[in-house]
Amino acid sequence: GPAEMCAGKADNVYKTEHSMSNYIWPISSGGTITDGGTATDSTITVTWTTSGTKNIGIRYDDTNGCTSASVTVYPVTVNPLPVPTITGAITACEGETDVVYTTQAGMTNYQWDVSAGGTITSPADNNSINVTWTTAGSQTVSVNYINSNGCTADAPTVNNITVNTTPVPILIGDISACSGTDGHIYTTDVGMTNYVWTV
Repeated sequence: GPAEMCAGKADNVYKTEHSMSNYIWPISSGGTITDGGTATDSTITVTWTTSGTKNIGIRYDDTNGCTSASVTVYPVTVNPLPVPTITGAITACEGETDVVYTTQAGMTNYQWDVSAGGTITSPADNNSINVTWTTAGSQTVSVNYINSNGCTADAPTVNNITVNTTPVPILIGDISACSGTDGHIYTTDVGMTNYVWTV
């Protein structure tokens, strides 16, 4: 049967000689026999729920009524599922372009997704993407991949993003004036930064 798999993988089938009797199937903790496993079963189906080094054992009586002197042990390696991380801005401005999000490098089958208020503007098949946030509000960016052991997370990692509304500055002051006059005061919102005035 399979000697290596990812944690949580179901339907791992293990077999021994058939037509024997009094089969005994001891398995390590973290494994669950989902089919077979009775005294008459030469085949079992196992789901491995935890990662690590595991074992499946088998012992039986042969057709002469003789019992195995010991349990035959079959080693199994159960690889942990990856936990992708996402780095990048958790706040952005409506209309902001080229917002970069990154996950672990060196993996395969990257699957990036953003909510309807964003657009991925770079290839989405590597460990980094560029996003344009087109709509203000609560948005998300998510990723999943296959790691070097061939395992993928049960569900993508999701980061919540707050996209803030683009400001619309107000402007208060004289809308008509006489040429050559001075002292005309114009005012906009207070408490902001990077004011740029043009006339």
